[in-house]
Formats: sequence, structure tokens, C-alpha cells
Amino acid sequence: MYFNNLKNSNSLYLQQHAKNPVHWQPWDKNLLKKNIPSNRLLVISIGYSSCHWCHVMEEESFEDDEVASVMNEYFISFKVDRETRPDIDARYMSALQLMTGTGGWPLNIIALPDGTPVFGGTYFSKNDWIAVLRQVSALWKTKPEQVLDFGIQMRAGLVQMIEVSLTPKKDKFRKQDFDDVVNLWMRTIDPIHGGPDESPKFPMPSNYSFLLDYSLYSGNTKVLEYSLLSLQKMAIGGIYDWIHGGMTRYSTDRFWKVPHFEKMLYDNAQLLGLYARASRSTKNKLFLDTAVSIGSFLENEMRLDCGLFASAIDADSPTPQNPKEEGGYYTWSGDELNALSLPNRRFFNDYFNITPYSDWEGKYILHRSKTLQEVAGQHKISNTEALELENKWRTILIEAVKKRGHSHPKPIRDTKALTNCNSMLVQGYFEMHLAQPEKGFDSHALRLLNSIEKLLINGNNVLHELNGNKGFLDDYATFGIALLKGYALSGIEDYVYKATQVAQEIYSQFSIDGSPFYTYSSEACARWQEVIEIEDNVIPSANSFVAQFFMELATYSGERTWKEKSLNMVSSIHGKVFKNGQSYSHWLNIALSQSYSSKEVVAIGTHPSKLLGALTNANYWPNTLYLQSPAAGTLPLTHGRNPSENAYFICNHGLCSFPTSKKQDALELWMQ
Repeated sequence: MYFNNLKNSNSLYLQQHAKNPVHWQPWDKNLLKKNIPSNRLLVISIGYSSCHWCHVMEEESFEDDEVASVMNEYFISFKVDRETRPDIDARYMSALQLMTGTGGWPLNIIALPDGTPVFGGTYFSKNDWIAVLRQVSALWKTKPEQVLDFGIQMRAGLVQMIEVSLTPKKDKFRKQDFDDVVNLWMRTIDPIHGGPDESPKFPMPSNYSFLLDYSLYSGNTKVLEYSLLSLQKMAIGGIYDWIHGGMTRYSTDRFWKVPHFEKMLYDNAQLLGLYARASRSTKNKLFLDTAVSIGSFLENEMRLDCGLFASAIDADSPTPQNPKEEGGYYTWSGDELNALSLPNRRFFNDYFNITPYSDWEGKYILHRSKTLQEVAGQHKISNTEALELENKWRTILIEAVKKRGHSHPKPIRDTKALTNCNSMLVQGYFEMHLAQPEKGFDSHALRLLNSIEKLLINGNNVLHELNGNKGFLDDYATFGIALLKGYALSGIEDYVYKATQVAQEIYSQFSIDGSPFYTYSSEACARWQEVIEIEDNVIPSANSFVAQFFMELATYSGERTWKEKSLNMVSSIHGKVFKNGQSYSHWLNIALSQSYSSKEVVAIGTHPSKLLGALTNANYWPNTLYLQSPAAGTLPLTHGRNPSENAYFICNHGLCSFPTSKKQDALELWMQ
């Protein structure tokens, strides 16, 4: 059996391509240097293990002997896992956006022998890919100066993109600034189905987190209604897996019906916290149920034996009809549903939109367009009876999933354990603890934090993944935030001291001379190869994570230097946010505390978890930091406190009220 040079890789994505007839190489900068004298062009193909269209292009092109013969004759071909090397992915994604204005995966780049990009695209059919390969290789042979000239232009363009990113447009945020950003943003929304007024639709956690907080600060009911509508439509749509739990990566349509079926840890870790906060601010049971379901999915399906969490679950899986079928594990044929003894089938069909014309590629996605209560009212069924029916349906379908396991096995799970995603999950568990303090989410958070410290930290270095290389800026920043959540849950000051060390490492390893921002990687490289991550996406940018980390660290530690650095970073993106606030939503959420306020809620006593939980489980206010501690400490928020008496301290930027043991008094101080 043939294997290329990917067979010994630890990456599941690279292993998936190990039997391709293409002579793939894993990314290796030393191999890249050795290739330069050979003067052969490069193919750099980037994707990830759970990517459906990556699988499609592999099957159509990279497993094809004709395609392989062209690639092997004219190119050195590198296969890159974007989750293992996000810096390489970001570098060439910037190049693709410069060339075409678009992006996505699989990301396929043709580059000069030194790695300079000269052509790029995402998915190509077999014939289109062969045509591209032949045209570029022919041009390289007959008119190499044209290709070299374009490479020079690309390097200049990439350097210019970096310079634009690093150019600060400093100013202090004012309340009117947020109104201006949001007013423009609201022109692009879908007021009926939530989300943006286009497809595909991604569950952008930092977007809805900012809009929720902004609406609560400003009293803008229109924005609040839109934010909650979007969260509701995601929670009842096909993007949410009603049977197994968890959110899929995005919806391919504007109705949130047809998902792109892969499930990512980075989505679910953030959505766990977002739905927890939304449930606290609205008392909406749907939001809490969704958060609880996401938490159960993560524990049941994503948690590894080592205590860390896997990065993703694939979109594709085998079915009797196909060796790889998108959504095969999650969809149902009409015959399968008819064979089940589902009580009140008419109600079931209406609830899940099961009609002769609502199937997707011949199968049904269990999605909803209305809440259970709305459909129950139409059927004149009580909410109690409807809930009982829903639980029975779920039980029956879960059993059906088990019985068809031989014909519809689970999709492959990528066991890669990433520091940034696991650290974000610590934050998600922390938010769930505030919403359901009696359910043990604080233990989940501290247990995961302990696993991160044990397995992903090497001396002063934060690793990017389990058994992997040194981490990137977002690994350091999210781990630092996770450490501060450890302090907030336990009152153990050592977490703050460790977080301070992480902050110092960020400053020493990733700083750019004269800039408020930080490089994504500490590895030295040419200017055009640098990655300066500032714009927020599905995952907030590495630099906005740093700004959040430094701000929280300043509050907990009392070291004002970190606050000054954070304020400098936030003020530096002021001029960038007005045209496209969606790309700076995490920054905007941090900036809200400058224009409005931020609070600290401190619970001290023999049972501080119960004390804090009694206040937070049904109440929410933006930009609040929390601390529960059974002991007095040396840091500002617990210094001189008497732990023998249960008491709340409500603080504003570190200035605290007199202690009170009365929940209502504390609540009034917090919300004023």
C-alpha cells in the first residue's frame, strides 16, 4: 500500500491524506529552504479534519492519479492542518483575500519556491484544478519573470496589509460611538430569522455577546430583541443538534435550517457561556436548556481521557448509501421516522417541519421554526404535556441512533487538544457556574484548568496543543484568562501570580516595537510572512483576547500597568470599527467598560459559591468580574475582608461598597 510523507504525522487531517498518490510533505521551513535551489513551484493546501469540502476535493482530486501526476511532476506539495499551524493558515488566507477578496477551506495556494503566494483559491473541481496547475506551471516555464513580478507585488501587498493593521487610529470610545457602530450594523440584519441578512449564517458568539451587553447598557430594545431573536432561532434551528446536543459550524441557508454539520470546540465553548449569560439576563428557559445541552454534549462527546477536550467532530460519516455522507449521522429518511413509534406524530411533524416538501437531499433535518410552546398552543396541548412528549421523542430517537449505529456510525472525532479552545471552555464553564451554581460547573472549570496546566504548559511556555510545539498569542492570552477564572472560582491567589507570568511572557515574546499590538507568533520571519491578528472572527482575535486578559489581570492583581496597556490597545482600534463593527465585536465589548462602567462582585464567607450563585443565577449585568473566596487575601478585592461572615462587596473599578449580607441590597448596588 502506498503512503506519502504524511503517514507519521500526529495530525488527523494529514493522516487522512497519507494514502493520496500526491507526494505530500508536512510543512517544514527547512524543507522549504532546501527546495529553493530546485526552483520548483509549491502547492500549499490547507484544511482541517472535519471540513466537508476538504473531503470532497480530496476524493475528486487528491486521490486521483491524473491530478497527482501533474502535481508530482511540476510542484512540491505541502499539506497543512490549519488547527496545528494557524499562523501558516492566516498568512496564506491573507494572501487569498488580497488576491480574490474571499476566503475559506480548503485553502489552496500556488507559491514561488520560497513560499511567496502567486495564485490561490478554495475548492476546485478536478478539471479546474488540473487546468490551474497546467497554466501556472506553463507560465513559470515560459515567462517566469511575470510570475516573479506578481510575487513581488504580493509580498508588497501583504506588507501593506500588515502596516494597515498596525496603524492605530487612537481615540477614547464614547457612548455615541457605539450607537453609530450599531446603527450601521442594524442595516445588515435579518429581522425575521435573526443573524445577518444573507447566507451562510455563522453563530458568531462575540457578535451577539456585544449586542446583548450594548442593548442592556443603552436600553436599546430593538437591538435587544434582535439579539435574543438570533439566539432563539439558532437554538431551535437545524444548526442546533436537538438529539445529541451541541451547535454545528454554520447554517448554509438564511433560516438556520441546513447546517454545515461539523461541530467545533471553539464554537461550543463560546456558545456555552453566551447562552448562560442570555439565560441570566432574560430568565428564558430555552436559553438555559440550550446551554445545559451544549455542556452535556461537550462532556459526553468531546472530553478526552486525559481531561482535555477534542477540537472537532467531522461533518461526514458513512451511511448505507455513501462511504462519506455530509450529515449522514444526523439526518433521517421518511421511512426511518415512520418505523418509529413516535407519540402524537402530527404534533411531532409540525414541530420539526416534517412535510413531503421539507426534506434536504431526500432526508430530514430535525429543525424547528417555532418554539415548543408556540406549536403546543396551535395543537391545544398544555406546555407540560408538550414537554413530556418532547422528552419521549428524544428518548425514542436516541435509542434509534444506537440501534442504527452499525449502519450510521458516529463521525470521526479529531482528538487534537488545543490550548486556546480548552481555555475558552474554562470560561464557558465559569459562565455556566454563575447561571447554575449548584450543578458543579465550577468543578468542571477547575478540573479542566488543572489538565491544561499539567499537559499544555512547559515551564514558562504555553504549548499550542497536546504534545505539540510552542503556542501562539491566543494560546497565551486565553490561558491567562482561564487562570483568572480559576482565581474567581477559588480565591487562590497563585492563579493570579501565574497569570501575571503569562502576561509578562506575552510582553517579552510577542511585542512589536512602538506598536500597541502583538504578533501572532514569536517565531522570527520576513515582514510579509508576519501575522498580526486584530479583526475578530468566529474566534475573537488574538490581540482582543490580550486586551481582555490585561484588563482583567489589572483588576484582580491591582497592577495598573496592565490596564494601561489594555486601554492603549482598545483606543488604537477606535477608528477601525465604524465601517464594520462585526469584525471588532470583542474589542467593542471590552470598550463598553470605558464608556459605561464595569463592576466587581465579590462574595466572601464560609460558602462563597452559594452566596455568589444566589445573586448571579437569575441576574446579569455587562462587564462584571466575579470573585468567590472562603478566605481573606493579599490582593485588592479580598484584602482585609473577614471570611467568618458571609458578605457581598460590590466594587466599581476596584472601589468597593460597605459589605452587606443581604442579597437585595447587593443586587441594587450591582445594578445601579
